[in-house]
Amino acid sequence: MGQTVKIVTDSTSDMSQEEAAKYGITVVPLTVNMDDQIYRDGIDILPPEFYKRLPKLSKMPTTSQPPVGLFQQTFEKLTSDGSQVISLHISGDLSGTFNSASLAAQGFAPGQVTVIDTRWVTAALALPVIKAAELARSGKEAPEIIQTIKDTLPYIELLAVADTLEYLKKGGRIGGLAALAGTILSVKPLFTIRNGKVDRFENVRTKRKALERIAEVVKTQWGPLERLAILHADSPDEAGELASMLASVFPLKDIYISMVGPVVGTYAGPKTLGVCAERKAI
Repeated sequence: MGQTVKIVTDSTSDMSQEEAAKYGITVVPLTVNMDDQIYRDGIDILPPEFYKRLPKLSKMPTTSQPPVGLFQQTFEKLTSDGSQVISLHISGDLSGTFNSASLAAQGFAPGQVTVIDTRWVTAALALPVIKAAELARSGKEAPEIIQTIKDTLPYIELLAVADTLEYLKKGGRIGGLAALAGTILSVKPLFTIRNGKVDRFENVRTKRKALERIAEVVKTQWGPLERLAILHADSPDEAGELASMLASVFPLKDIYISMVGPVVGTYAGPKTLGVCAERKAI
């Protein structure tokens, strides 16, 4: 018999096609509208091309959640052999994706498709998704996987710095006054996710100070770690530097490096850099 539990996520997990294939994860894409062309996130447009084009666009890209029908088709295909599906998604406060998946799941028998709002995004979404896929491959049944993931989610952390506030401002994620202040004072706000929403963590003066502060928080406040990920929006050198700064608290070879995809990058902007982790439950 094949695997009886299959894992689904959406493209805001920023998993590469290779990474998803490695773990047997199905990724449902959101879309990006750029210059009146619609692209499937991570399929029709990949991060390197997106970040190359982003500064040259005449208007801000827009993004859309997957339609209910796409989730229906995905769930039908995956359950056709009798398998159960666990579908983990971006915070419902940041996107309507969870709602689309939930509506699609209503057309299936109870317990056949379970949809979870992780309350996270980007690599902080990818970490529990990968954990669920590992559990499924090890033969765990759906109720145990679901409970394990729900128990894990409160132990996820995210801390990031945007290189510029321009995209957060244009995307309506912060007020104009905050963006203006950041530009004038060269402030680099550190952001986190609290209760499923983007929230300011604190301000630092420079990108260098931001990297040092992120590393300090991970080392002194997050405690022992199960998993660690570095996220970057087309800034691989800084991502590598940050990973090296954290090698004293987590094996360098096990750090998951994630490039922020087009949908999340529309709001985060190029050169955003951050860390996500799963803390050990103690």
